[in-house]
Amino acid sequence: MFVRDGLRSYRRSYSRGEVYWGAGIAAGLVGVLIWVRYKGAHPDPSLNDMSAALSASVAPQVLSAGALEPGSTPARPPMADRGPGAAPSSGAAAPSPVADPSASAQPGSERGPLPPGLGAGAFREGKVGAYTPDNLYVKIDGRAEFYTSFGVQGMHALTLEGFSGASVEIELYDLGASRNALGAFNGERPPGADSTHENGSTFRFDRNAAFLARGPYYARFVGSDETPEVVAEVKRLLEVLRQQLPAEELPWAFGLFVDQLKLPASQVSYARENAFSFGFARDVYKAALSAADSQENLEAFVAVKRDAAEAAQLAKQFQEGFASLGTPAGKTPAGVPLFKDEFLGSFSGATSSERWLIGVSAAPSAARAHEVLLELASGLRALPEAVLARAQPSLEQREGEKHE
Repeated sequence: MFVRDGLRSYRRSYSRGEVYWGAGIAAGLVGVLIWVRYKGAHPDPSLNDMSAALSASVAPQVLSAGALEPGSTPARPPMADRGPGAAPSSGAAAPSPVADPSASAQPGSERGPLPPGLGAGAFREGKVGAYTPDNLYVKIDGRAEFYTSFGVQGMHALTLEGFSGASVEIELYDLGASRNALGAFNGERPPGADSTHENGSTFRFDRNAAFLARGPYYARFVGSDETPEVVAEVKRLLEVLRQQLPAEELPWAFGLFVDQLKLPASQVSYARENAFSFGFARDVYKAALSAADSQENLEAFVAVKRDAAEAAQLAKQFQEGFASLGTPAGKTPAGVPLFKDEFLGSFSGATSSERWLIGVSAAPSAARAHEVLLELASGLRALPEAVLARAQPSLEQREGEKHE
């Protein structure tokens, strides 16, 4: 490498064979590159199916959401089969006559809440997979802990296969309650991404994927590519599950943020645990108050406790948490301590009122923080009796407090 003329060739001529071989090798490498890129964009749908691996390594009672084998005791309660069990509505497309009937003839326990006969047109059903919290990592290694943080009870997966390797993968998570489904939905929603709330469903569409929170369920639909056929299938499946999954009454906090404060339902989210990265902050509802294109991240938040003493204790914990991130910044005219973030310069604070915790995070000014706290207090006073009766700490929160 230190020879000055080391790269100079002293050959006066090259054989034609050498040129042909060189061109052939180069063409082969280009072909391999094209093949790798194509296979990456059009994966084999069977690669997503883990049923065979699970059936060989996991006991049948773990995989099945239905009956257990006699004498067996599951490590966790079996997944509840809350599927509607009804045939597709008249508005849904009829199953394809060319689809393999045996492909959709899966046991009801493995389908869980997945509606029957989801295959239509050029797409037919592949195998159904059922997963518990203990083996969810087998299907979605790297994402399982996210759903565990929202109390996942089980997940059912189904791949719809079309022509030329096209496919749509459905993941349907049973999260036990609508608040957890909405929390997972918003947890995976990119900042500024719009969502729609309609007839008990919260959903959004993004290129070749769709996401749906309805009742206790959170569903993901992911197409193999962005061709019009795959995109149309993703939209069709979203509509089918919107119609056939059972809905639930929205959490009590929607009565505050949506009905009283007139905020869009898509701005309301739920943190089952670790709200604002505080380990003590569980069962917290938040509402984003900044515009999607804003540099601010202003949020109002609220939680309910069993009595005034617990609410006051939680407010003190939030004050200490905000103090650890900044410095004291005086009090609001109502006497609520505020804290200024050391790096962002924003204002945060929390207080209690009877059994309620109310707070504000990342306000651009102390005056704005005071306004938000007043709006929250006023909205709580205006809640109907029916909503107040439903406003109770979640069972998960009470169980967590017992173990501390």
